[in-house]
Amino acid sequence: MRYLVVRGRVVMGVCLLAVTICAALMFGTVHIVRTAGTAGKKYPIYSVETNKQLVSMGINCAWDNADIPALIEILGKYNIKATFFVVGDWCDKYPESVRMLYEAGHEIGSHSDTHADMTRLDRTGMQREIRNSATKIEALTGTRPILFRPPSGAYNSEVVQVIEDEGFYPIQWDCDSIDYKDPTADQMKARILKKLRSGSIMLFHSGAKNTPGALPRIIEAVQEKGYRFVPVSDLIYKGSYTVDFEGRQHSNSIP
Repeated sequence: MRYLVVRGRVVMGVCLLAVTICAALMFGTVHIVRTAGTAGKKYPIYSVETNKQLVSMGINCAWDNADIPALIEILGKYNIKATFFVVGDWCDKYPESVRMLYEAGHEIGSHSDTHADMTRLDRTGMQREIRNSATKIEALTGTRPILFRPPSGAYNSEVVQVIEDEGFYPIQWDCDSIDYKDPTADQMKARILKKLRSGSIMLFHSGAKNTPGALPRIIEAVQEKGYRFVPVSDLIYKGSYTVDFEGRQHSNSIP
């Protein structure tokens, strides 16, 4: 089997052998059960298998904070709680923005400490990125995050394993707005709607040129299709589950 990770996307070879291995881990108050993917490879969560019309908006914060008030206002207008994945360095630069997001009721997840490529780090380096960012977020919000989104979506099985071992859920996305490339609002909307389905997790960025202008159109289009936005931690399964080779999370307790 061959695979290639490109911004978190897994391109599989023709032959796939499905093997699932369950491992129960206990981290404080968070009980996490993980499983391996095809032929022992481990996958983060790109989306969730669910019969409910629920989706999540994930917004990465690694650049500037100029549009944070606008994003909070837009999301508030539509009564949406998003999940903001913040980098530890971003917390250092913009602590007031982290507090604003949290006080507005949005979920705060980790996006590493320095936005390092996790696949190029040894285990100690990965742990440092995860732990330092979580400590900074907890210091500002009083709540320790349980979600971790690898920078640039770069991962391998070891990265996923370390994230899990540290007590976090590894989160990716299946609907990419590519807002970092400055597409138009209509282009972003089309990209999101093309792959949207129940359990989808979206990718946006703070500091992207056209995201504030595109969000109202995207939100309204998604809601018109009957979907409801929830934070990522409310979308994913936290009990016993499996993640297939497409990154789709399945609950082991649902027939």
